[in-house]
Amino acid sequence: MRDWGFFVEQQRPDIYASMSGPLSPLRQILAASITTMAGGEFGATQLGPTPTTSGKVITDFVVPDARTMCQEVGLDVLTLALLADVPLHRPLQITQNALIGHWRWLRLVWRTLAGAKRATRCVDTMPATPKSTFATLYPALMAGRSNVAIANLRKMFQNLTVHSKTQSVQNSLPESQDVLHSFLANLTLFCPFIGYDLLCRHGLMKAPWIKGSIE
Repeated sequence: MRDWGFFVEQQRPDIYASMSGPLSPLRQILAASITTMAGGEFGATQLGPTPTTSGKVITDFVVPDARTMCQEVGLDVLTLALLADVPLHRPLQITQNALIGHWRWLRLVWRTLAGAKRATRCVDTMPATPKSTFATLYPALMAGRSNVAIANLRKMFQNLTVHSKTQSVQNSLPESQDVLHSFLANLTLFCPFIGYDLLCRHGLMKAPWIKGSIE
């Protein structure tokens, strides 16, 4: 995952630059960054206003700064913890149970999709997503309701896997590659580490380094 860290930092420099501060500004920057990425395919004239200001974030444990918490739980889990539970403008309390819940969902995503048959080659240096890939999530993001967007993301995963519990998604749903691609592309908005890794494993993007490993 270290190689993906260099890549994600290049893709999201604004997020990493805010890591030295408290969680509330990071929450705001995460929401704005994700909304901008999702809105790119709709054209600059349709981006609309910046998401609403973040409410205060507190925790039931001591957190010196956002970087320390990110090192403890990872950016993917931290992003879900900051954005999944309440609208952006409302205050948020992050609990240990909430962190565990988000980690368990990502573990389920990984176990379901990572075991699929590996593609023989990767087709793109970056995801060449189907048209309007982010259309399901973008309106909620623009309204400052990242919690609704993440709920829709979870529903996409549920719909993707409902047809099979014993076989890999790629093997059991060959007709649903666009659906798989769309879900993984949306997943990268909030969880870039697991999202990009799974895109590469399914042959939907190429690892952005010449020498290295995604293991």
